[in-house]
Parts: sequence; C-alpha cells; structure tokens
Amino acid sequence: MTRERRGISRILLGAAVVAAVLALGLFLILPGLSDFDLDARATREISFDTPSSRLSGTLFLPDAPQAPAAVALLVHGDGPQDRVSAGGYLPLMNALLDSGIAVYSWDKPGVGKSQGNWLDQSMDDRASEAEAALRAVLRDYPQARGRIGLLGFSQAGWVLPKVGGGPAAAEIAFIVSIGAALDWQRQGAYFTRRRLQAEGWSPERIAEHIASRRQTEERIFADIDAGRLESTAAAHDLGIPPHRLEFVRRNLSSNASADLARVGRPYLALWGAEDLNVDARANADDARRLVLANNPANRVTVIPSATHSLLRDGLFNHQLAEQWPWYTRAAFVLLGRRAYADGAVKTITDWLHAVVGQGDKPRAGLTAAASSAA
Repeated sequence: MTRERRGISRILLGAAVVAAVLALGLFLILPGLSDFDLDARATREISFDTPSSRLSGTLFLPDAPQAPAAVALLVHGDGPQDRVSAGGYLPLMNALLDSGIAVYSWDKPGVGKSQGNWLDQSMDDRASEAEAALRAVLRDYPQARGRIGLLGFSQAGWVLPKVGGGPAAAEIAFIVSIGAALDWQRQGAYFTRRRLQAEGWSPERIAEHIASRRQTEERIFADIDAGRLESTAAAHDLGIPPHRLEFVRRNLSSNASADLARVGRPYLALWGAEDLNVDARANADDARRLVLANNPANRVTVIPSATHSLLRDGLFNHQLAEQWPWYTRAAFVLLGRRAYADGAVKTITDWLHAVVGQGDKPRAGLTAAASSAA
C-alpha cells in the first residue's frame, strides 16, 4: 500500500471512530432527553374542589388507556410544586407510563392553575385534598376503579397514611411512599444535623445547636399561642418567612405512626440508603414494625446507593434540588430515568403490577417475609 493510500485509510478510520463515538453519544443522550417529553401521551384535564379552593391537574394515560395496569395519583412533597414538579417528575412519569401505569398529578394550591395557598394547609388538609383528587379521577376516568392508588414523596409520608386509613380507603388499591419521615421534629433534627455535618461542624457543636434551636422554637411558639408575640416578629427571630412559620407551627407535631399502623391497603415504603433529608434506616425500621403485619403485600425497602428521591447518590446527593450545580442538572437531563438508582423504578413498577387487581392477595412469591428486605 502506498503512503498516500495509508494516509487516506487512517483518515477514513479516524472518521469512522468519530462517527461511532458520536452515534454512541446520541444513543446514550437521546433516550434521556425523551424522558422529559410527554407531548405524545394522551391526557385528560381533571379539576376538583376542596373546601378552600379549586385545583387543576392532568391525567396522563399509557398507550392502552382503556386498560391501565394501575392509576397512580402523585402526592407532592414540600414546597410550591406544580403537576410535574418543574420537570423533575417527568422521567418517573414516563417510566410508569411505559409500564402501562396511568399517572394523575395536580398543581398544589396557589401553584400553576390551582387556586389557594399550600402554606395554609395542615397534613389533614392535604389528606382531604388527596381524597378529593381520587374521587375526581374515579368520576372522570371510571377505568381507574379497583386499580387506583397513591404514590407520594417525602412530606407526603404524613399524608398517605391518613388517606389509607380514612373514608376513601376502600377505593385505594395501593400506596407507594418514597423518602417519608414518621416524626416531623425528628426529621427536622436529622436534616439539620446532616447539613451541619457537611459544613464541618463537630458532633458536640451540632447537638448543642439542635437543642438550642428546639428550645427557642418552643418558647416562640408558646409566646405566639399566649398572644405575647406576633407571627411576623417570631418569623424574623427564627429567620423564616411568616407564612412558612405558620405552616411549620401548624404541622410541627405531625407523626405518622398511629395512622400508618391503621392502614390496611397494600403499602410499599421506599427509602434511599444515602438520604440526607430523612434517616432512612430508622424510619424503615419503624415502618416494618407498623405495616408489615397489616397486609401480606406490604414491602419496606431501603435502596442502596440512592438519595432522598431515589436518584443515584454519586451524582445527585444534595439536600435540595436548588443546590445542584449546573453539571448535576445537565446529568439529570441527559440520563432521564437512568438517573434513578439501580432497581429503584423497577421495584415500584414490579410491585404495582404484582398487587393491583389482586385485591388484598399478593401474587405468588410476594409474601410479608420477602417484603421486609433492607
């Protein structure tokens, strides 16, 4: 072969390698990007009323809309969440839809097209809201009957058990809880401890700070109750907005233990092992004690190498999504559903397919003993 031909061959080989790399990059990137697109999905707009406001949401339907495997109502965590959580829900929603599971989600009060103010709510209010959403979906989409349930995140851990043991319980086929805490104050202390650990505080200094903050809050809330202090001044003293102060004050004593013990519907409780917001192992241990005996389909699982939202901890482990640097946000967009820790999404979809349509009887192989894996 002449030198000229060898040169041409090297150029062609280099071009082929570059093309292969680009093709591989597109192969890896495009599926992630498609997980943020719901435009091709069939939808139904469903609104409903609560005693305080009218709320708006969307039912997203799988490819076989007349016979969904299940219908999951998404129950938000803390904050001003719209129906897709500013895009954060989209990869999970697409994964559920691809598995034949319909998804209904609504804007929280005062967000998007919904009226009201979510900061005015107690956890009882939020539970009543979820019940109203469930009734609205059953009204407008009767195919959901017998296969409708709740899938909630974080703060929803105080909402789901109330609904599961409340007047709408008979209509609920399943409940899925992700990153829930049982006790509000214990969760707040854990969140603060992990934040201060990341800032380099010593264990002794952290313990002192948490105890002091707790005493300050108790004193301030007592002064508000006694009329010795206005909420605006109290909020200033605690360094939080007045509406947020009232929200915390209204819900400070929340504890899901009693409600959780009463739930008889199939219950899947999931935590990420590397959760920085909630003590995953302690709450999972409590949940095992409270729910595993309630229904043979119940399962309590801690997902290895997963965050509060069940994402991969190596890339996404921050307490708040607002703390993500630009490259973490880019990774989430490029990865889509693959941003979730190994097995996290499959655990949800497999369990839903196993229990929905089976009443209170799980399919073969899904027993209480097998459901207690850590």
